[in-house]
Amino acid sequence: MQDAEKFVNNDIQIPINLNFAPPQQSLNSEEEYNFSLYIKKNNKKILFFLLIILIFGFSIYMDYKGYNITALTKKIFEYLGIKERIDKKCYELEPMHLFELRLNNTPMKICDNEKSNQYHICYVNSHNDYFYHKNGVTCIMKNIILDPFKSSQTSIIYKGPVDKVYRGFPILYYGFFNMNCENKNDIKEYDYLYTTYFNSWNYNYNRKEELTELAPNKTIFFMSRNQDSPNLFHGGSELINAVSMMELFNLKPEDIQIIFLESMILKGDPLYDIYKNIISRGGEPIYIRDLHKKYLISSAVHVPINVDSPIFMDASFPNCGEHPGRAYKLLNDLVSKYMNISTYEDKFISDNETYYYPKSVIDNHNSNLKFKKYITIQWRKVWPKGRTGQYRILGNGPELAEKLANALPKDFLVRLIDTAGMPIKEQISLMKKTDYLVGMHGAGLSLAIFMDNKSILHEVLPARNMGVLTLMSALSGHRTYSDKLRSTMKIIDDNEYFFFKEGHFVKRVLVHMRENFFFEKN
Repeated sequence: MQDAEKFVNNDIQIPINLNFAPPQQSLNSEEEYNFSLYIKKNNKKILFFLLIILIFGFSIYMDYKGYNITALTKKIFEYLGIKERIDKKCYELEPMHLFELRLNNTPMKICDNEKSNQYHICYVNSHNDYFYHKNGVTCIMKNIILDPFKSSQTSIIYKGPVDKVYRGFPILYYGFFNMNCENKNDIKEYDYLYTTYFNSWNYNYNRKEELTELAPNKTIFFMSRNQDSPNLFHGGSELINAVSMMELFNLKPEDIQIIFLESMILKGDPLYDIYKNIISRGGEPIYIRDLHKKYLISSAVHVPINVDSPIFMDASFPNCGEHPGRAYKLLNDLVSKYMNISTYEDKFISDNETYYYPKSVIDNHNSNLKFKKYITIQWRKVWPKGRTGQYRILGNGPELAEKLANALPKDFLVRLIDTAGMPIKEQISLMKKTDYLVGMHGAGLSLAIFMDNKSILHEVLPARNMGVLTLMSALSGHRTYSDKLRSTMKIIDDNEYFFFKEGHFVKRVLVHMRENFFFEKN
C-alpha cells in the first residue's frame, strides 16, 4: 500500500529522447551511400543534362523576347563542319541534279524501231520517296501519231478573278499516242492523274493516211498539272521541270512548242504569260482541246508533273541560301532575257491595293526619293472582292506596316501590296526591287523566286506546320525564314482573318534583318 501511495504521490522522471532520427546502424562499404561519390562518377551525364536545360530555357527566353539564335547556330554549324553537309544535301535535292540522276540511269526502252527511227523511251525511277513520285514520268518520243479525239477533261468551275471559268484535268484514253512498235517491252503501269500515261499508248498502229506534222522542226513539250489553282505556287513545280528539261536536252525557247493537256492554265493567267514568253517561243502554247485531227509529231518530251521538283517542301529543311539551283537560275535568266522586265517604279501614292510607309513618304511623294532598302509586305486579301471561303487573310496589314516602318531607319521603304491583280511583269519587277519580302503563308510569296540572291523571304504563320515555301526559295538562293507568330483568328463574312501581334511581328523582322546585316554601316 505504501508502495502504491509512493508511486502516486511522487514525480517519476522518465528520460525522453528528443532526437527523432532512427538510430544509426553500422553499414558496410558496399551499402554505403555517398552522394559526392555519385556526383563524381556521373558528372558528365549531369553536366550534359544541365546544359540541355540551360539551352532550352535560354531558347524560351529568347523566343519570348522576340529573338532567336539562328546566327549563333550557323556559326556552330560551320565550326563543326555541318555546313558542308548541308550544302551537299541542298545540291542533292536540286531539281536539275535529280533529273540528271534519272537520265543517267538505264532508261525504259518501251519501243525502239531502228528502221523507222521511231521510239518511245521513258525514265522512271522506281524509288517510292518524295521526289521520285509515281506520277514522275520523263519520256522522249520520236515520230509518233497524236489523236486528240482520244482524250477528255474533267470540268470544274474555278472562282478566280472572273467567276465561272471552266478548267479541267486531262484524261488520256487508249490510242491518244500511237506508233507501230516492232518489239515492245513489258512495262509497269504508273498512275497518271485520272488515268495512266502508259495506258494511253497504242503500239500497234498502222498508219495509212498522210498526216500533217504538228510544229515541224520543233520539240513539243507535253505539259499537265496536278493542282487546281493557276498560280506560281501550285504550278511552280511544272514550270521548274520544264526549265530543267530545256537545260538537260540542250533546247532553246525558240525550239519548243508547248501543248497543254488540260485547261487548268488559261490565256491571261500569270503562268500562261511566263510559259509563252520564256519557254514556248517556237509557237504560242496550244491546248489539246483545240486540235481536231490526227497529227504526226517528230519530236516530243513529256514534262514531269508535280512533286519531281521540291517546291512543296517542309520549312524544317536547312537554309540552302547563297547556292541557287541551276533550274532557278536559268528561270531568272530566261525571264530577264525574254520578258523585258523594267525597273519597278514606286508611285508613293497609296491606293486600295498599295500603301507606303512611313507616312511621310506619302505626304512628300517624290520620284527622286532614294532608299537604302525596300521591304515588301505581301498583303493577302480577299480576291476577288466579295468572295467567301478564303483562308489566311492578313487582317491587320496597315497596322503591321506602320509599326515596322516606325522601327526602321528613315531610308528603309515599307510597301504593303496586294499583288493578286497585278500583271505578271509588274509582279516580277516588284520582286527584283525587294530586299525583304514578308507575308502570310500563301501563293503570293512564291514570287520570291524572282528576287535577287541576297534578298530575304520571311513567311509568317498562324500554325507551324504550314511552312512549305522555304526550300523553294532557299534553292533559289535566298535566305528564308518561317516563324509562328502570336495571332488572333476571326471569321468575317465567311473568310478567315488573322491579326498578328504587332510587337512580335516587328521583333521577328528586326532579328532577321540584323542576322543578315541590313543595318551594317557602309
